[in-house]
Amino acid sequence: MKPEVFEASIKKDTNRLYLSSERKVVCKNGAFLSIGDNEIYYQAENFESINIKRKFEGSGKSLKVKGDFSFRLTAGDKLDIDFEEYEAIEVSNIKQENKFKYSYGDKIYAQGGTASSSSKNLTGEYTEFTVKKVDPKGRILEMSISAPGKYIEPPSNPVQIMNEEGHFITADIEFDQSETQSVLERSIMSVQIVDGYTEIELLYSLPNRVRNGNIYLSKQVIILNKDYNHSSAENVMCEMTFDFSPIAKIPILPHDSINPHAMYNEGIKMIELKFIELEKRISNLENRNY
Repeated sequence: MKPEVFEASIKKDTNRLYLSSERKVVCKNGAFLSIGDNEIYYQAENFESINIKRKFEGSGKSLKVKGDFSFRLTAGDKLDIDFEEYEAIEVSNIKQENKFKYSYGDKIYAQGGTASSSSKNLTGEYTEFTVKKVDPKGRILEMSISAPGKYIEPPSNPVQIMNEEGHFITADIEFDQSETQSVLERSIMSVQIVDGYTEIELLYSLPNRVRNGNIYLSKQVIILNKDYNHSSAENVMCEMTFDFSPIAKIPILPHDSINPHAMYNEGIKMIELKFIELEKRISNLENRNY
């Protein structure tokens, strides 16, 4: 069976090996693992998935979350990020000072605020209104919210509401938290621990005006059979092999191994231990005969 090759991180004197969030591996209990370029082999004792959810503060490319998430969050991981967004729920106090003659069914649009944009809608979603009733002079008496919009920071009242010809009225708009939230994906560029917080630098900035929200991350963890006693390692190449000799369970060297000498040495150690065990048994049998 072809070995699994992947990047992972581990803290010294622990037995939890954290894979990159972008990598999932087939893991079997008892599989042999090499970590980085050290020559000590470990065995997979168990594996699990972890789901991280934490509130963040920050803006642009820089976020911070409370607590130490070193090795659990590393460069290259991809975060899902959400934040509070607002939508229009009610309109009142309509005022029209222009002489433009509106008609039933006209569409007009709220101005100002910071709309929440996405890869599918780069300009964001602004509140749209539909004119429902006008007087004989075409002045708006009633209008309804035909699209509530989605804002990171909604506009302040009174809000200017403009048609496609550039004529505007004003009205008071009540906003509430949106029923649905945008979820953005951002890659981590770097992580450092400062004064009890994990500071995260993103590869790309968050939308303007985002100051807080939640980050989400899922990743696989391999539980080793013993603690890792070398220097802590982040995003080092690891190899996991599943092939063993049928009787003695000596690891078989794959032809495309990334650390062949370490696996060879591990196999020799195991063979030597088998010989020592056999010699003890033979010695015990010989002593019985005398």
